[in-house]
Amino acid sequence: MHVCIDYRPALREGTGVGTYVHGLLAGLGRCHPEADYSAFSASWRDRLALPHDLAGVRAVDAKVPVRLLDRLWHRGHWPPIEHWTGPLDIAHSPSPLLIPARLARTVITIHDCYFLREPEAVSGVVRRDYVPLMRQATRDADAIVAVSETTRVELQELLGIPAERVHVTYNGGSEGFSHVAGARDQVASWLGIDRPYVLFVGRRELRKDMPTLLRGFAEVGERFTDLQLVLVGPGGDGWAETWSAVPPAVAGRVHIVEHQPAERLATLYSGAQMLALPSLWEGFGLTAIEAMACDTPVIAARAGALPEILGDAAEWFEVGSAEALANGIARLLEDTARREELIVHGRDQAARYTWDHTARLTYELYKKLGA
Repeated sequence: MHVCIDYRPALREGTGVGTYVHGLLAGLGRCHPEADYSAFSASWRDRLALPHDLAGVRAVDAKVPVRLLDRLWHRGHWPPIEHWTGPLDIAHSPSPLLIPARLARTVITIHDCYFLREPEAVSGVVRRDYVPLMRQATRDADAIVAVSETTRVELQELLGIPAERVHVTYNGGSEGFSHVAGARDQVASWLGIDRPYVLFVGRRELRKDMPTLLRGFAEVGERFTDLQLVLVGPGGDGWAETWSAVPPAVAGRVHIVEHQPAERLATLYSGAQMLALPSLWEGFGLTAIEAMACDTPVIAARAGALPEILGDAAEWFEVGSAEALANGIARLLEDTARREELIVHGRDQAARYTWDHTARLTYELYKKLGA
C-alpha cells in the first residue's frame, strides 16, 4: 500500500493540524512499516526536510507557490497528486478539502467545524475555500475522519452527514511529552521569567478567546502580584486589537513567545503553574493533552470537545467568563490537594491518547477502503 499525506501544515511553524500530520505519519511508520508513505509539500520558498523520526517516509517536495496550488486543487481539482508521487492507493488530506487524485482513494480529516458556524471569525484559505467548498468535499471523499465524537455530531448537525460515513479517530498528543526536571530554572535562563506563570499555547486568534484570558489574568493578578502570563505561539485574527486594549500594568506581566519546538514546549509546560485553555470551541485540545503528560494542571472552558477529551482531569469554567477563569486559577494556586488530584488524573488521561493508537485506527480505515 502506498499512502500520501499532505504535509504542508507541518512545513513551517507547527500548528495543531501540523502536529496531527507529523504524529500520524510517525505512528504509521512505527506501527505499519510494511506500507509505503509519502509526505507531500509544496512551496515556492520553503523546502521540505523531514525530521529524523520520519526517516522511512519519502519526501515529495513540489516547488509550486502554495496559493496557486490551493486554487488549482480547490477550484479546479487539478493536477492529481499522482503527478508528483506516481501511483498511489490513498491520498489523505488533513484538511476538509480533497487532494485531487486519479485512482487513489481519498480521505479527509476534519478537526472541527467552528469556521462553518462562525465564518466571520476566520480568514485566509479557511474563509475563502473551506467555508464554501467543504460541503462538496465531504460528499466526494471516500472517507471522512473526525478527531472526536463532538466533531462527528457537528458534521451531522451542520452538513447532514450520516454518522456511519464519519470515522472517529482521536488524536495522540502524549508521546514526546513528559515532566522536565528543573524546568523553572531553564525557563528563567531562556526567557528571564523567574516567577510563577500561567501558560497559554496556540495561535492568538478569535476562537481562542484571548480577551477572556487577559481579563481573567488581570483579575487574579490583583491577588497574586507575582503571577505572570506566558503566551506561546503566533498572533492571529483580532489579536492586535485585543492587545492594544490591555492596560500597561497587565501587559507588563505578559510574556509573548514565538513558536517553540516540542522539547522546549515540554519544558514550558513543566515549569508552568497551569495551562489555560479559554477557547470558544475546540475539536480536540492537543495542548491540554501535552500539558497533562508533563504533569501540568489544566484549566479549560467547557467548549466543544474539551469535556469529551479531558473528562474530570481539568478544572472547568464557563465559556467567556473572566471571573470564573480567575476564580479557577486562584483555586489551583491555593489548593494543593486539588492541584495534585488534577496532575494524577491528567497523567492518566493523557496516556489514553497516543499517535500509535491514532495510526492503527487510521490504517484500518485505509484497509477498509480496499487499498
